[in-house]
Amino acid sequence: MGAFIFLFLLCVFCFQSKVTYATRCGDAGPEIHYPYQIKGQQQQHKSLPGFELLCKDNLTTIHFPSYGDLVVKSISYDTKNIHLLDPKNCAHHVFLNLNLSLTPFHYFYVLKNYTYLNCSTTLPHPLVEVPCLSASSYHVYTVDPAVPVPGSCDGVKTVAIPFAYSPYLSDKSLGLRLTWHLREPLDNEAAVNRTRGSYKSRNIVIGSSICVFVMAMLLLISMKVRGATRNLHQKEGQLLQS
Repeated sequence: MGAFIFLFLLCVFCFQSKVTYATRCGDAGPEIHYPYQIKGQQQQHKSLPGFELLCKDNLTTIHFPSYGDLVVKSISYDTKNIHLLDPKNCAHHVFLNLNLSLTPFHYFYVLKNYTYLNCSTTLPHPLVEVPCLSASSYHVYTVDPAVPVPGSCDGVKTVAIPFAYSPYLSDKSLGLRLTWHLREPLDNEAAVNRTRGSYKSRNIVIGSSICVFVMAMLLLISMKVRGATRNLHQKEGQLLQS
């Protein structure tokens, strides 16, 4: 049994020494690899503008000059989807100020134009003010651009955003999903293919090693059961002869 365990661990260790792993910022942070990289860490590929992440206090963040830092909750490399959180807990503040035109990102969801209104008085139902943008002396709403602007309101800005404000869609992370597009140079494309290949190969080898280990354990248990059964039959035969 000890030999089987030794061979299993040796196989996994030898393979792990040859693969490239993604980095993380903290134990619970998302896996970070091409095209992203953590600022200050040496990577196997060239740094790409807009894909540099920050790591501080075990928290992964990305900086947008038009807004500031947003927390990276998760990254899906297959669907090119990065899920962000606003540390200020106000998604509509992000929608109102975030400018993605000079970045490799755009919103993951379908967008629609909405106008932000700044009103001195509250507006009647069904309009609902955006709490994180409002105060006691002013009230902010998101409305369809075709809606006439009330006399107590001023139009702040019309922007294309994933959704208007709703108390049922007020989760701070809802809508803060971006996707990216880049034209990969040949050297970087080769690097990402090697990285993806290493992940796939690692999973195949580790999975195969586990299967071999389990089969070996089952074989060992089967041999022990057969041996115990044979000994039992021998003892029963000796008792009958006596």
